[in-house]
Amino acid sequence: MATSSKDAKVGAEIPSVRKISYQRSLHENLFAADSIHNDEYTQSKGYAGALTSSYVLCGYMSEMLVNFFGPGWLQGGKISLTFIDGGVQDGDEVTCRGTIVEKVEEETSVRLNLDIWMEKGQGVKVAVGKASGMLEV
Repeated sequence: MATSSKDAKVGAEIPSVRKISYQRSLHENLFAADSIHNDEYTQSKGYAGALTSSYVLCGYMSEMLVNFFGPGWLQGGKISLTFIDGGVQDGDEVTCRGTIVEKVEEETSVRLNLDIWMEKGQGVKVAVGKASGMLEV
C-alpha cells in the first residue's frame, strides 16, 4: 500500500476512506414523490430504500483523494465515476478505494492515474471510475 503519494508505485493501493452514508435531506423528506431519493418511490422500483445523492458519494471519494494527493488534488485533479449495482442507501457503510495504474512524468510534476471504486457492505462495488492527481517533483 502506498501510504502517501511520495512513495507511490504502480500497482499500489492508496489508503482507503470508510464512511457511513448519511444525507440530512433524506431525513427531512425534501424530495419529490417520484424522486430516487424518496423511500416509497425507490422501494417501488425494487431498491432497498432512498438512494444517497451522487454529490454526497463523490464527496466521500474526494476525501480519499485529497488525503492522498494533498494540494496536488486541488491543483489539477480529475475524477470520473459510474454508479452501479443498486446504489447506496442512507446508513450503508461504504469504503472508497483506489489503485495506482500509471505514473506519467510531466514538466515539473508527476501525474498519478488511478482506478477507483466504492464498496458497500461485504465488498459489493457500487461505483467505479478513474481519477488522477499531480505530485510535485
